[in-house]
Parts: sequence; structure tokens; C-alpha cells
Amino acid sequence: MISVIIPTYDRAHLIGETLDSIIAQTYPDWECIIIDDHSTDSTDDIINTYLAKDPRFIYYKKPKHLPKGPSASRNYGLTKASGDYINWFDSDDLMHPEKMQIDLKMITSGKYDFTISQSKFFKQDGAKPKKEYWNKNLWSDDPINDFIILKIGWSTNAPLWNYKSISKINLSFHDILITGDDYYYHIQAINQGLKPIIINQDLVKQREHDNRLNDYNLKAPSKIKVNNKILSFQNDIKLNQASIDFLNKQSYLQLNNLLKKRKFVLYLKYLFLLVKSNYNFDIKLKSMSKLPMGLFYLITNRGYKFLK
Repeated sequence: MISVIIPTYDRAHLIGETLDSIIAQTYPDWECIIIDDHSTDSTDDIINTYLAKDPRFIYYKKPKHLPKGPSASRNYGLTKASGDYINWFDSDDLMHPEKMQIDLKMITSGKYDFTISQSKFFKQDGAKPKKEYWNKNLWSDDPINDFIILKIGWSTNAPLWNYKSISKINLSFHDILITGDDYYYHIQAINQGLKPIIINQDLVKQREHDNRLNDYNLKAPSKIKVNNKILSFQNDIKLNQASIDFLNKQSYLQLNNLLKKRKFVLYLKYLFLLVKSNYNFDIKLKSMSKLPMGLFYLITNRGYKFLK
């Protein structure tokens, strides 16, 4: 059995198409576990129609004591899964009709822990999306460093995971991350030596719209936390200089974004985290040097250009 685990929140206008794409799978032995993060729209009504239509759909409200966001929903969904294989999926995207069948055939063709296929973007109105693929390059000879610097990559939706493989290394999503959770999850999988099989086919249609979580406008805290975690394990992960420089630069830019969004208290919090962590001295100095300009911008609403 394949367990598809879908976190959702206020996706009543989109989740029906996602669930239709799962019903349309040519491989029949699946369950679809939907974890609702207490939606405020008509998500309940939409999902109830699918529960009545097909018993392979299973619906849970996420326990309120768990953190908000998709990471905790996915981890909770995994505790409810019965499948030998796991496919994380988002409630606004679509599966190719043969995704499960192709994935299962490939992952069982050898000693593989997960599959990687292509995710291709689309827009509902048929307009051209901002980019065609999540990443044109799926794998390389140096996957850890190339994944970190975004030279290779894949979406959360793309892999089919062997449940025994992820259980063996206790692989889970970082509960408190609102964004960047998939990035860190996949880095951990690679670093723990999980072996993928690459499928050069477009098996996921990734929807581009105005309310995607990837477009969440306050990414900085999650991004900085992830970068800090990776840098703190740089000897174990065996980062090269390009990766170290990339992580330093990204955290510096995310700190600047907090100032540009006038989140001064958050800026101070994550500046302190950056200063006491394994970032380069020049990045720490540059970040601290922005403090007076950020305060000036907060008070006067002038000087935005100096925060770029």
C-alpha cells in the first residue's frame, strides 16, 4: 500500500482537484490521509464528499497542541499511515495519473529508499508560470552541496519514500518550521545515505497561485533556523566552501528582509542567533552594521534603499 499524506489549511477551492488526481491513479492500492490544520473555510464540506465517495480517503483534524503549519501535520499524518510507501503531497497540486504505478515499479527495481521525479509548474488560467520546473537537475555527484546551493532539487510532492527507510533513520519534518521544512528534510535524507532512483518524467503538476506557502511573506525566521542547523553540523555534513558561503549569504539577506518588513524585534532575535552561531565573521559584522539603519528606517520610514 501507498500512503499519500496531505496537510491542508483553507484550500476548499483547490483540494478537490488534488483529490481527483489521486482517485485517477492507475495504481489502486493506496490510502490518502488528509490532515486539516483547522481550516476556516468550507474544507470540511469538500472533504466529506470525498469520504463518502471513496473509503480510501481518511480525514483527521490536527490535534490543537501541535504547532501550526504543514510540518507538524505531515508528522502527525505519518503516525496514522498504514502503507509500505509514503508520498507527501500538497493540497493545491496534482499527480500524474500513473505517478504511483511508475514510482512503485522503479523503487522496487533495486535497493532504493526513495524516488525523485520532476515537478512541473502550471497556472490555472493557462498563463505561463514564473518557471517551468522545480529544478531541471535532480541529482549530481555531490548531492549534499549541490542541493544546498540549489543546483539540484525536487519538490516535497515528488518522492515516493520507503517507510522502512525513513523509519530506520527517524526522518521527520521539523515541526516549528513554516517554510524550508522540505529543504531540511531532504538534506537530512541525503546526509543519512538514503539512496534514490531518478525518474526523468513529469509526475507532479505544481500549481502556481497567489496563496502558495512558498510565497509566504515572512520566510526569514524559518530560513535562518534551517541555515543555522546545517552550519552547526558542517563537519558531519561535509560542506564545501560554496555551500558555507551560500548559507552565510542567505541568512544575511533574510535578516535584511526582516528590517525591510519593519520586523525590528524579530531582527534583533535572529541577529543574536546569527552572531552566536557558526557564521562567518564578516557576515556577522555586516549584519550588525545594518542595525542603526534599520532603526532609523523603523522610526522615520526613510532609508529603505540602504537596507538592500
